[in-house]
Amino acid sequence: MSRAQEIARAYALESEVDFQISRMLYQSGFHSRAIFFAQQAAEKIIKACLALKEVFVSEHNLSSLLANIYRGEIPDLDHIVEAVAELERHGRRARFPLYHRPNLPIWVPSREYHQDEAMKCLANSEFTFNELRKFLQSRIQLS
Repeated sequence: MSRAQEIARAYALESEVDFQISRMLYQSGFHSRAIFFAQQAAEKIIKACLALKEVFVSEHNLSSLLANIYRGEIPDLDHIVEAVAELERHGRRARFPLYHRPNLPIWVPSREYHQDEAMKCLANSEFTFNELRKFLQSRIQLS
């Protein structure tokens, strides 16, 4: 197995862990953190796919890069990119208070995110994770 494949497998495993944590947090009512881990799960499964092409990045918003590199190779890619772009919009907002604009109230994720947003993010993450995991499984053996 090549180094790139090992890296892809590592990212896929960590993606699954983040996805399961997201589900547990959602069930426990920690909606902002469920959203954060849903986004992380999608980011890591994308990084697994990118690793197969020996593309290694530290960025967090990867939907456009995935679309450009895998156009025509991944089934339902447009829908995956849409789901990931929605998760990316939450990015830091799900994790950190935002207070840099004094003319706006302080954004407190734990107060602002609710069950409906968390449910939608979890669904987007689950779709992305399942579709890209199938794609990865067709290319390399995942555990």
